[in-house]
Amino acid sequence: MNDKILVPLDGSKYADKALHWALDLADKYDASIELLTVIPITETFMTGTYSTPGKIPLLGPSVDELKERAEKMLEEALQRAEKSKSNLKISTKILEGRPSDKIVETAKEEGFDLIVMGSRGLHGVKEFFLGSVSDRVADEATCTVVIVK
Repeated sequence: MNDKILVPLDGSKYADKALHWALDLADKYDASIELLTVIPITETFMTGTYSTPGKIPLLGPSVDELKERAEKMLEEALQRAEKSKSNLKISTKILEGRPSDKIVETAKEEGFDLIVMGSRGLHGVKEFFLGSVSDRVADEATCTVVIVK
């Protein structure tokens, strides 16, 4: 049923709400949780990051800085989750790429029963032009997706 729950996190308040919702559900059904953060490594003006060696960054932090932020955010989320529900099996993962694609791929390849994610992330203007990550995941995932507001 809901033995494996994937919770994508981006540091937003909506992602935090999704984590709390997923923790309660996992506790109720004795499920495991994986906290996933995807670092959006692209060469676009919109994100301001880059991944190809020798390229000049357009804007924003370096890939190493993005990884450090992701690791810190995931560690803090894991600590909060373990403090809240110490009986649960909780793991973490960091991937690089297009967030919606990596979330859908991970859920499918690793046999997740459920994805619980926030309705909005940290990138308001980017979402306006590119569409919401949660919308794309809901459209493309092969498992159930719960979007928490």
